[in-house]
Amino acid sequence: NNSIELTEVITAGITAGHKRQVSINTNRIISFTPVESGDGTNIEVKRGVIRVKQTYEEVKELIA
Repeated sequence: NNSIELTEVITAGITAGHKRQVSINTNRIISFTPVESGDGTNIEVKRGVIRVKQTYEEVKELIA
């Protein structure tokens, strides 16, 4: 199984700040970086960047 389940943090629009479950195919991840302020990780995929509440270290362990 190449998918990991994370909690997306919506960053734009009327629902900004809301959270929802998201399943990401690890084969589609280009890169991931800690967010600049606060907790969480930005995951870059082909369609853009997904912000999740999990820490960089948590994401790294899930992908490994």
